[in-house]
Amino acid sequence: MRKIVQAVLAGGIAAGIALTSTAAYADTTYTEYAAPGCGAKSTFKTYGDVLKVYDIEADGHSAVGIIENGTQYYYWNHSGNGTVKTWDLDLPENRAIALGAMLGDWQGTPTGGLIWPCLSTTTVSTS
Repeated sequence: MRKIVQAVLAGGIAAGIALTSTAAYADTTYTEYAAPGCGAKSTFKTYGDVLKVYDIEADGHSAVGIIENGTQYYYWNHSGNGTVKTWDLDLPENRAIALGAMLGDWQGTPTGGLIWPCLSTTTVSTS
């Protein structure tokens, strides 16, 4: 009888760990395209807080991804059409943030040369 009780307890603990692990590692990828006619896209993957900025058009501009978490941060992809740059961020859990995409022409500062009419944002959540 003792062996049966131990097996049930071990199974219950394993089931609890499996449920906890699944909930803790929920993974969503959000995508935001720059305004129509602007060749940039940003994705944010909640598991690992991974931001990717894609240059998706041969237009001579850089693609710029934006994360706003109380402060706006600009992530530039200067590498040209068809490229993607990746950043591993460390953001607070369970927070609403803004994810954005736009174009820019680098002028030596994070906000210099941003093409504001291309900006598009959406509210997403970290996990």
